[in-house]
Amino acid sequence: MTIDAPGPTEAVRPSAPRTAAQAAPQPPARDAEPAPATGYRGWWAFAGRAAPVLGWIVTLAVAANLAQGAYGQLTESERSVGMFEAIGYPASAVFLIGVLQGVAVVLYLVPWTAFLGGLLLTAYLGGAVAAHIRLEDSVSHTLMPVLYAVAIWAALFLRSERIRGAVLTGR
Repeated sequence: MTIDAPGPTEAVRPSAPRTAAQAAPQPPARDAEPAPATGYRGWWAFAGRAAPVLGWIVTLAVAANLAQGAYGQLTESERSVGMFEAIGYPASAVFLIGVLQGVAVVLYLVPWTAFLGGLLLTAYLGGAVAAHIRLEDSVSHTLMPVLYAVAIWAALFLRSERIRGAVLTGR
């Protein structure tokens, strides 16, 4: 009889003797892969390693497109000024909005400030949606900023284990 937790007056009695095969540690099978640090095997282990890479690919694609727009606004290109005047913004606001967009893109690219950059870019894109609705643009023009915002947060979800944990566990 084995006692789980001996008290002060109880003695621990040894269980049945172990055989030599049980006592010697067994080497792992040659075909077996070591378990990953996450504890997942197979598809989930691959997905856990591939998610950050895919997240960075989406991040760089979205950031490159938004940075290109910020560059056009910073240089006050005719196209950017024309688009802003069509929306109803003065030409003097183009540069300031380009600075804000550029800062938000840089914050989004830096891992330590990516969450703040994502929030700022979402706010910026929300303003773009409002402007398209006010101009009564087509649905495709109105939904484009929404798709960018979804891509921003999907990329953050994929590339940040902390954000994935917060979303999936609620903590």
